[in-house]
Amino acid sequence: MSRRFARLSTAAAGTLAGLALVAVPAHAVPSPAVTLACAPDPYEIDDAGTGAVAPIQVGGTVHRAICQGRDPLPGKSEPRDVDWFDFTAVEGQSYTVEATDVGAGLVDNADRGGLSVGFEQINPDGTPSGIIQSTAPDGDRSTTLPLHAGRYLVVAATGDQQVYPEDNVLATKTVQGSDGVYGIKLTATAPAPVLKSLKVSPNPVKAGDRATATLVFTAPLLAGGSYVPVVSSDGFVAAPGGTQVAPGGATSWTVPIDARSVSKDTTVTISAQVSGVGPTLTTPLTVRK
Repeated sequence: MSRRFARLSTAAAGTLAGLALVAVPAHAVPSPAVTLACAPDPYEIDDAGTGAVAPIQVGGTVHRAICQGRDPLPGKSEPRDVDWFDFTAVEGQSYTVEATDVGAGLVDNADRGGLSVGFEQINPDGTPSGIIQSTAPDGDRSTTLPLHAGRYLVVAATGDQQVYPEDNVLATKTVQGSDGVYGIKLTATAPAPVLKSLKVSPNPVKAGDRATATLVFTAPLLAGGSYVPVVSSDGFVAAPGGTQVAPGGATSWTVPIDARSVSKDTTVTISAQVSGVGPTLTTPLTVRK
């Protein structure tokens, strides 16, 4: 799942950032629902910013449906289905969006087909753009840092593709009927936790031994965990190991760092960030010959 989260949490990359190229209209009269083997969705077709954008109230849950296949459905420009939700943020407040009551066709399954959600800000020209947010490893929840007052969007989509065994074609996952029904819950919450400190011990460390990076967060990590990559400036000298997903509720976390063989004392830089939010902290680590 970490590969998928890396795609979704990189600014201007993956599913959510790709959506930032389309225009977003104000509320309009809903267009006829796509009904080809699909659950009713009165706001379809809204993939490209045409038709209505579904309103969502803070503290409320709105239900929609994903309907997509290997070929575009009537009226759609691509096989995927993208849904939008419009809300107004209060100055200085953080928000969490979460997918609920997810249909069988949208459940995360080994990095394939899961529903991904996130936030976009509406620019003065009406186009959306990504904002700073922390997204869960499986993509089904995202929490912002404090926002400025104004209109924002929640976006939901299945960005994953799958290989169809009969012809080995990489194509959009087919989701139809009740398998595509889901809910979106929007709440006002505490800000997404960020990294407060990063220390490595022992430092220096002898080649062939192991050091430990200790990360401390500003608040307990979000339920479901957070992607927190720990990176070395030279993995041939010092290599962080273990998983890059820190558990939900953790206020601190440790990552092993293996010191490799060196011909002379060598110093590298260890860096870490709660992916998508907050500062990237760094600290030097010296590996002794």
